Amino acid sequence: MAQNDKKNDASKKTAEKQAKKALARAEKSVQAAHDAVRKSSKKLRKKALELSKETEKLAAKHAKAARKLESASKKADAEAAAAPSATAPTETPEAGAQPGTAPLPTDAPLPLDQPLPTPQPSTPTLIHLREQAKARKIVGYTRMNKADLTAALDSSQPS
Repeated sequence: MAQNDKKNDASKKTAEKQAKKALARAEKSVQAAHDAVRKSSKKLRKKALELSKETEKLAAKHAKAARKLESASKKADAEAAAAPSATAPTETPEAGAQPGTAPLPTDAPLPLDQPLPTPQPSTPTLIHLREQAKARKIVGYTRMNKADLTAALDSSQPS
């Protein structure tokens, strides 16, 4: 039995040594992972700082461009207001032009501060027809198509 106890003690010591080595390897791996996270976090902070600086530069460029555009717009408005109104060109044909043909019109630039006029459709839109049907309290107008709405509106007009 003494020999069995010695073997058990030896196997316990071997197991303890292996466990200590495994624990040391695990601690080393944990430390390496911790260092990697710290390094990665440092890289991310550095990248975030670079992006922040770049954003500030772009914002400054944008503000400068906006100021430049505004000053150019004011200058153009002032020049347009100060310039005398141009008279209409006379209708004289150019040399070499076919008789009876009008000269090509020159396209003057539109002012930037005024929106373009919206064209009015020749026929009412579906949305406009539905608004009219709703105002006249026509039942089922939401399920009607354009032709049905037009017919319903025509038949419901007060005589």
